Amino acid sequence: MTPPSPQQQGMHPHDKRNLAIFVVLSLGLWLAFDHFILTPRYEAAHKAQEAKMEQGPQSPQTSVADPILPRTEQLAKSVRIPLSSKELEGSIALTGNRLDDIVLKDYYTALDKKDHVVLMSPSGTTHPHYAESGWLASDPSIKLPDADTLWSVTSTTAALTPATPLVLTWDNGAGLVFERSYAIDDQYVFTLTQKVTNSSGKTVTLYPYTSLARRGLPEAHGKGNGYEGPVGYIADKLHEISYNDLTDDGAQKFTALSGWIGFGEKYWLSALLPAQTHQNNFSFQAVVDPNDPSKTLYQVDQRGEQQVIENGKNAEDSVHIFVGAKEITLLNDYEEKLGVKHFDLAIDFGWLYFLTKPLYYVLTLFYGWVGNFGVAILMLTIGVRSLVFPLASKSYRSFAGLRKIGPKMAEIKARYADDKPRFQQELIKLYEAEKVNPMAGCFPILLQMPIFFAVYKVISISVEMRHAPFFGWIHDLSERDPLTVFNLFGLVPFDPPSFLHIGPWSILMLVLMLIQKQFNPPPTDQIQKDVANFMPWVMTYTLATFPSALVIYWAFSNLFSVVQQAYIMWSMNVPIYLFAPDKAVEHAESFRTETAKTMAKVSKEMKEEAKAKTDAKTEDTSGSGKDETKDGAPS
Repeated sequence: MTPPSPQQQGMHPHDKRNLAIFVVLSLGLWLAFDHFILTPRYEAAHKAQEAKMEQGPQSPQTSVADPILPRTEQLAKSVRIPLSSKELEGSIALTGNRLDDIVLKDYYTALDKKDHVVLMSPSGTTHPHYAESGWLASDPSIKLPDADTLWSVTSTTAALTPATPLVLTWDNGAGLVFERSYAIDDQYVFTLTQKVTNSSGKTVTLYPYTSLARRGLPEAHGKGNGYEGPVGYIADKLHEISYNDLTDDGAQKFTALSGWIGFGEKYWLSALLPAQTHQNNFSFQAVVDPNDPSKTLYQVDQRGEQQVIENGKNAEDSVHIFVGAKEITLLNDYEEKLGVKHFDLAIDFGWLYFLTKPLYYVLTLFYGWVGNFGVAILMLTIGVRSLVFPLASKSYRSFAGLRKIGPKMAEIKARYADDKPRFQQELIKLYEAEKVNPMAGCFPILLQMPIFFAVYKVISISVEMRHAPFFGWIHDLSERDPLTVFNLFGLVPFDPPSFLHIGPWSILMLVLMLIQKQFNPPPTDQIQKDVANFMPWVMTYTLATFPSALVIYWAFSNLFSVVQQAYIMWSMNVPIYLFAPDKAVEHAESFRTETAKTMAKVSKEMKEEAKAKTDAKTEDTSGSGKDETKDGAPS
């Protein structure tokens, strides 16, 4: 037979060993090169870049608040250029050129729709909030535009609309001409382009910046369910720095190639979105007013890289400014259009992000189909209940099965009351024989709790839900039910305190929970029984203060549970006496009688067994005594 060739024999063992050594050495050399050379170089370059950014001048702040005037009076003090888009309305002052007058056209402060929601107001008002932009210089001799600079309109139209951008200029008188160009889209985004033309005869170095500032806390701060305050997504990390932390811990600064920064409220957002093509210095800071700490200046800003402008040259910088409602579809569109990362995280989806965001999308999708958020919530309930139906069905079947084997469980408990290990063994055997799993009823409930909290989060943060009506007396699904049983739903001229506001939907939810409780097997433990009896009442009282949309969701979900459980009990021949109280009492009495008979039978059997054991022991003892006597008798 011809011996196999070396190729047929495969790789020589020495070659395999050498290959393994080569791979290990190569990997070790690469890891060493990365650890000792590449990583230190990268960190050094990053630190140098950060140090370079830190060395530049910082955005200006004002420590003392201006005298307070009504908003209309403060706006009338300066010459202003009107701005208008499909969603926004306001003006830009020529003096200082701050973006400090922004009103939402389609959102109102109350259901009467008299006053629009104001997002930005000038300094010197009750709740000032504005955007400021400009240039910074390390050389203090360079004259730069500030809050007192009077700008000139050079665009053909003295108004800012999606069709007509606004261009303003200012000459510092020393060879530098500053230009600002504003553009606005149909929604909530301004595009600000700053340009500097140098004719000073020398090279100048400037840094572009844009900031958002607010004096004191927002008017409705702390009333939402979620984070409200300074926020930013910088260098692939979400930063939520509360107003208190900013005051206590001081300024926080970050340098990154990508990111956005701003102020978030429950439904509204103002944010800076710089170009994602060069390093930016982002900062959060607070300047306490020494006269009144409640008027602390909170500021977030973005500063670009230094611009070295030679004589006869120019430089420009662009930034996008978002001022508007936190509508998820728009945030996603801007994220893609402007190339920023995770702009959707301006909405606080909470720690159940993986559930909250999909439910948010589904709810808004249903709303787009039917045009009513209340109906959309009912559709969402149907969808959620359909998804968990297989588990819920298993749970209800286990509950129904437990009701059927109640007498057998009582028998086991009576027979092995003093032998806990044996009691557990016999109980498990019974469950296996009857194909019942008492724990099967817990898992679906545990599964539905995160969904419930996610739905609550969606209802709480969804700006689309704000002032959204349902049918009948529900005019705002984001608020609690306006009616209460304690004044007969408005028939009695009495306004009860807030903790007594229990409306019709809450009562319907209570009734459905009580019905569902009747379907479940009665707990054997007294503590569990007390908890089961009180839980519907506690849940009703607690949820009555929540948004009516959540109460509607839970009531409709309970209705589904009742229908599902009733069907399963009927299919398993488990009697339902919900609407026949006499038969229910008769059935309960029959159950107690049967249980008592079982207990008596078990007690009798146990006594007979005990007597039989005693008699057998006595006979054994007597027989043993006779044997001893016989063995000890004289021969």
